Order: sequence, then C-alpha cells, then structure tokens
Amino acid sequence: MTADAAAPPSSTPAVVAFLRGVERRAAVFSELQCGVPSLGDSAVAAALRAFPRVAPATPLADWPVRFWSLLLAAPDLRRTAEDARWNAPWETLATLGNGPRAALLLRLVAALELDAAAAALGVGADSYRAALQRAIPYRDDDTPDRDLWQAWVAEVRARVEGLPPDRLARLHAAPEAVRPPEPAPRPIETMAAPEPPRPAAPPDAPPAPTASHAPATPAPRPKRRHALAYAAMVLTVVAATVGGVFFLRPQWFDQIPGRGIRTRALPPADEPAARYDAELAAWTHRDFLAIADADGLRRAQDLAFFSWYAAQLAVQPAQDAGSPATAATVAVPAGVLAEPAPPFNPPPHASPLQAPVDVVLPPETASALQRAPANVQTALREQALLWTSWPPAQRTAFRQRAAQWDAQSFAERALQRTRYTAWRNLDAVAAEAVESAVQVFARQAPERQAQLRAEFDALDPTTQRGWLLGPAIGVDYPKLQPLLAQLPEAQHAPMLRVLRRMGAAERADLDVLAQRVPPQERDALVRDLLSTSDVNRAAWLRARLEQ
Repeated sequence: MTADAAAPPSSTPAVVAFLRGVERRAAVFSELQCGVPSLGDSAVAAALRAFPRVAPATPLADWPVRFWSLLLAAPDLRRTAEDARWNAPWETLATLGNGPRAALLLRLVAALELDAAAAALGVGADSYRAALQRAIPYRDDDTPDRDLWQAWVAEVRARVEGLPPDRLARLHAAPEAVRPPEPAPRPIETMAAPEPPRPAAPPDAPPAPTASHAPATPAPRPKRRHALAYAAMVLTVVAATVGGVFFLRPQWFDQIPGRGIRTRALPPADEPAARYDAELAAWTHRDFLAIADADGLRRAQDLAFFSWYAAQLAVQPAQDAGSPATAATVAVPAGVLAEPAPPFNPPPHASPLQAPVDVVLPPETASALQRAPANVQTALREQALLWTSWPPAQRTAFRQRAAQWDAQSFAERALQRTRYTAWRNLDAVAAEAVESAVQVFARQAPERQAQLRAEFDALDPTTQRGWLLGPAIGVDYPKLQPLLAQLPEAQHAPMLRVLRRMGAAERADLDVLAQRVPPQERDALVRDLLSTSDVNRAAWLRARLEQ
C-alpha cells in the first residue's frame, strides 16, 4: 500500500510526497530507538496519521523538525521496553539512555543537521552536542571509532532500502493492523448438558426445527460494536461538555424548562490558615539575590570573558626591568593557574547582600519559614532577614526589578541565573584575578578591546561556558568537558570544590584521565575522585595513569 492510498483526505500532494520520503527512515529510526520493531512501527504509523493534520499550520521548511519531534513524542520511544534487543552491529545502543540514543539516531538515521536535531529533541544546541558526543562510538584509546560509524551508516542505508513491502504497508494500515496479529484464544471445552424436555406441541403446530434445520445464530458484528463504542464515547463527551457549561455558568439553569431548582445559600467561608501575599512572594523569589544585587548581576554578565582575559594575562611574558610598564601590565595572583586555591570564602563583592545582625523577623515571616522545606530554610532565612532590613523604598525598587526579571524569557532568566551563581561562587584568588583583568581591560584602547572581544566570541560556546568556573579551571575545561558534561546536579558543588583544591599538575593528570577513560567508566572515575582525600589525590591520580 502506498502513502497515496492511505493518506487522509486532507493530505495535500506535498504532504504525501514528504511522508513517502521519510517513512522508511522513520521505521528504521523507531526500531533502533526502542529496540522492538513492532512498537517502533506503531509509533511511526501514529506519526504518519497525525502529521497531515499539523502540517498545514507548519512552514514547509520546518516539516522535518516537526515530524521527528512528533515521532519522538510517542511513549514507546521515550522509554526502554522490557524485551528491547539490539543485534549486531547495534549492541552499543543498549548501553545508552533514551536521550543520547535519540540524539545519535537523529543524526545517523534521520540525517538532521545539528540545530534541527536539537530542535526535534527539544534541547539546546550545547546539550545536544554533549549528548551526541557521549553516544558516538569510541575506541579503547578514547578516540572516535570511525570504522564502526561507517559500518552503522552502511547498515542504515541497507535497512532503509531493503524495508519489506508488507512492513511498509502496515505503517499505512488501520491502527489494529500495525502490530502483528495475536493468536486467537482457544475455545473452552465443557461437558454438554442434557437437553431439557420440551413441552408437548399442539396437534396443529408445525414440526419443531431439527438441529440440521435450526436457524443459525448471527455472529457478533465487530463494526457494530465499534459504532456503539464510538456512540457511547460521543455521548460521554457531550454530557461532560454540557455539564461543564452549566457548572461554569450556573445562571443557565434558570433557562431549563420544567420544575424549578431549590437553592440554599452556603455559610461564609472561614479565613485561610495563611495567605501568599506580595511580601512572601518577594523574599521567597527563586532569584531573590540576583534581583537584589543589581551591580553584581551586571558584573556577572562578563564573568566568562574576564576569566578568559585573566588567564591570558597570567601567561604573558614578564617585562624587562628596564622597560617601561604598559597598560597591559597587571599583578595577577600567582595562584591563578599554578597553585590550588585556598579554602573558599565569600568574595568581598557579596557583602552588600548581608543583613545587619540585629534584625528580628516579624512573627508571620518566622512562621512561614517554619513551614518551608528543611533544605531551603537557611537560604530563605537569609533572604527574609535582608528583606526585613530594607526600608519601604528599597522594597518597592526590588518589586519593580522583579517584575522586569519575570517578564524575560525562561532561557534568558536561566542564563543570567547561571552567570550570577558562578560569579558569587568564585574563590578569593579567582575573584581577585577577574577584578584585575577588568581594570586592565578598561585601560586598553577601543580597538584592542574590540579585538579581545572578537577573540573570545570566536571560541566554542561550550568553551566559553567553562570560563564561568574561573581562570584556573577555565584553562582546563576543554579537556575536562567529557568528564563534566553529564555530571549530575548533586555532584556539581563537590566537583567544583575538588577542582579548586587541585594544583595545576593534578588538573593536568585529570585532563589526561578524562580523555582516556571510556564514556561508560566516567561515572566511576568521578565517584573515586570525589571520595579521595586532598592528601592522597596526587598519588591516586598517578596510580590511575599507570594502569
């Protein structure tokens, strides 16, 4: 059966042609994604039926992304089936999660470009690139296995071109015909009961029908059962709709003819136990500190650039004693790149967000804090103390900035939140180096400033993001990225603490390990690294390198 024969009446020739060109790859994609051909075919069949309804509202250029995102929305493709199986050469797919596997197949089977594949998967380009990097095959030396990749490409081409006609026909058949038919249930054998005696017939009655002449009982008609089920569904929807309309608009009851409806007024409602007022909404705002610290938020926007610039200044050759100092000369702390950072203390720029010690919380604020989850009470208490210490004018200014903050898109808020959190978490050495870089940059000529900005903007986005961790860690981030890209959130703070306590030599050893360890062993490497003490870490790294 071709796509033309089974296409919905509303399908245009362009939609039919598009589906004909994508259906074979979709079948191969779904089979490799879920590991069960029958489940994959069911998902493809549903997408083929649904796409003609959404295509008219989608620009033609966005059809590929829309189709693959529609296919990936199928529940069977979002989880791994219990009987999933991947035969050679696809055994590696069994070790991947659903997300990295889909990222790999969108590139390998669907042949989407990076941005289109990221959009189909519903993630950013950086997240998709990290998932794809995790999913591609690697050799024992942790380099991409190009031979296996080419074998996968050839296997995909063979499967797409050799898709059986009967399987292709099932993709366009009715929903009941997509999955392989199940065997009919075996009849239940029972002992025949004796036939009860028949009453005597009157003399003029016609002879009773014998078994050979008995009228046949009509078999149940599936179509009629389906029609009855459909009618019941329609009646249910209509009843729910009518009931919902009258519930939402009770004055319509007065228009119902017949007997009147008796009503009785309810007693007045009790006062709520607590109210979520504007005060509570303000000091419990998720981004309270970022909104309150306008100057810090502004500085945090360029943290990655100035961390990168501080690292550039730290490796500049020293000037001769007789040569005059230039505007680029800066006293960069010695520990920026070489020595481990001292124990973390809040940088000086965090002091404006500290409330006076003599602030007493109002009773209603203290009561609200007691009802908050235990893991956030400390942070909320600091915000409540700060809010309580502010005069009314400062509270009003905060509400105005909070309204502007909330009006931004989700992605923009997340980006600013990440930058500000990284800026507040800088250790003392990194904060001093970044501040020195800011001062040196301000003394540069406009042409030099533009050149430096252009050099930083030319870096890969992932590399730019790594500089948020400060000058020392930012230098090693491109090599550490395979180890840090898929790090669970619970390990972010412990890993950052360990990296800050490591010297340049230790981070260099870790760089080599991060590149050498296969992807499936990186989680174990992170756990061992975090569980090793500062005293034993250098010896542990050398021992791992010698394995």
